[in-house]
Amino acid sequence: MFRTPTTWHVRYFSPSLKTDLQSEEFPTEAHALEAAWDIARNDGRITMIEGPDGEIAGFDEIELWFREHGLVMAPVRV
Repeated sequence: MFRTPTTWHVRYFSPSLKTDLQSEEFPTEAHALEAAWDIARNDGRITMIEGPDGEIAGFDEIELWFREHGLVMAPVRV
């Protein structure tokens, strides 16, 4: 039986490694946003949060979530 993927990923740029990376899988968008916040606090530059069926958390949504949680550095726009 085929299951539709229900995972979310954070895509980001690592300045220290000078490369684009993808996070582990997360079960919900909220978990992915929390992970993006942690990644950004550790100098990662968020480029996108992808969900199932090609769903993407928009930059406005990511920036709002970051502001609400006290992160000053905004995600990188592509």
